[in-house]
Amino acid sequence: MTLRTAARIAGFVVIFAALAVAWAALAPPQLGGSTRYVMLDGTSMEPSLHAGDLAVVRPRDSVEQGDVVLYHHAGLGVHVLHRIVAFGDGKYVLKGDNNDFLDDVQPTADEITGGLWFSVPRAGSAIVWAREPLHAALMVFTLAFLALGGGAAVSRVRRQTPTRSIAAAAPREHRPTSGWSGVAYVLLGVGLAGLAFFGLFAALSYSRPSTRVETVPDAYAHVGSFSYRSSVPVSDVYPDGLVDTGDSVFLQLVPALDLAFDYRLEAPNAHDVRGVVGLTAVLSDGAGWTRRIPVGEAATFDGTTGRAEGSLDIAALGGIVDELRALTGSATTTFSLAIVADVKLGGRVGDEPVTRSFSPQLPLLLDTVSVHPNASSEDATIFSARQAETTTVRSPSSVSIGVAQLSVGDARHVALIGLALAVLLSAVGGMALLLSRSNEARVSSLFGDRLIAIAGPPAIESDRVTELVDAESLRQIAEQYNRVILHWREGRGHVYQVDEGGSLYRYRSGLGLESERSAERMVEEDTLVHSSPTLPPRAATG
Repeated sequence: MTLRTAARIAGFVVIFAALAVAWAALAPPQLGGSTRYVMLDGTSMEPSLHAGDLAVVRPRDSVEQGDVVLYHHAGLGVHVLHRIVAFGDGKYVLKGDNNDFLDDVQPTADEITGGLWFSVPRAGSAIVWAREPLHAALMVFTLAFLALGGGAAVSRVRRQTPTRSIAAAAPREHRPTSGWSGVAYVLLGVGLAGLAFFGLFAALSYSRPSTRVETVPDAYAHVGSFSYRSSVPVSDVYPDGLVDTGDSVFLQLVPALDLAFDYRLEAPNAHDVRGVVGLTAVLSDGAGWTRRIPVGEAATFDGTTGRAEGSLDIAALGGIVDELRALTGSATTTFSLAIVADVKLGGRVGDEPVTRSFSPQLPLLLDTVSVHPNASSEDATIFSARQAETTTVRSPSSVSIGVAQLSVGDARHVALIGLALAVLLSAVGGMALLLSRSNEARVSSLFGDRLIAIAGPPAIESDRVTELVDAESLRQIAEQYNRVILHWREGRGHVYQVDEGGSLYRYRSGLGLESERSAERMVEEDTLVHSSPTLPPRAATG
């Protein structure tokens, strides 16, 4: 396999890889990709986006406040590209930058199509213009006219070109190059293909944020349980002398009730957590009257657990109800009595600060006879409460190329290193190609159409060989005698020769140290060497 063939294969492989990356980054859903192209209409996103712009939208693993995202508005039947301004209850609140009101639709994460990648100003208007039948017909006509008219013009020019001599018809692309040209082509080809590949890879990695914010539902939870207890005289109602959680509290037998609330924070990665917890009894008649009754003192706690305790005066409840009836004439006999726990929490869970409140209630009923749970005696769920909290965590974003997956940070490093290597290879290949082609290109341009490339030295024997020290002398001889210039490779160099009636005029280029020494020996041996030979008169032919 030759170096040129290897260069072509390497170039095809890298170009194919670059096309694969471009397809993965830019292919629309109609072609199996995931990138959407949206033509903007309206002024709601000015000044950042304008009507007629083309927005390129790609799916995202997660979005956060400040991102511009695309979602489908079912009521209007259109897709809307607006900015996220808030998040809550699993839904996103959006607003146009130029609007003074919020969107009436709050999509969930599953309803968001993707986030804005980049936009092309006015490109959407150009696409809309090209879709018009008249405009499309004009474009097709113009392209066809240029193609057919250009071809005809070239054909006319070629037919009018006079027939040249054999020297003028020599195929210039067959001129040999130096031995390093193949390597230079390989380096330059791989470098340019690498620039395209890693350029696309850099655009893909730098268009994504290095981290993403993920919403974690039920990341931690507040858990609490109510209890009450009282010691009373032994009776048929309370044979063991105790009123326990879930029992009915009879007003004539229980003067006071001891209440407690136990709090626990369920968060395995919680730290530096502290808070305060207290109890309050809320008595209401269901018609708008409410009385709040403190139950004990609020208690502070450090860590993930806390406890509040207090005593509820049952006899005082009866007095409050009697006073209400006397003042209002109300005939209400059953009142709602809620024991409310109030927890204020601060600290951190993971990397997120926590400032939360937790206010569960134990529902009770107060009538003329007793205080009892506002549920069946078998329903124990009213004595416990759990409130799950949603939090966000920040994690590295990733870039997927086929089966390979890298973090955005690693992808950026790979892209930069690849671009640096590609630039280096391109520079080295370009310099090597210029160095390998500089002298040959100069000589080829000097000889012009008289130059004919041959595979090796011609089978011409002559004792009259004149070695020339510059290409200009050989060009003058060829023009003087109207002769072609034969060109072949010899080792790492090139030989140019003119045959004039048995006399050979020869110029050697880039033959290396041995050839230079040979030329020096020829000078020393009085070999005929001309820097600018005296030319015989031009002979007319024909």
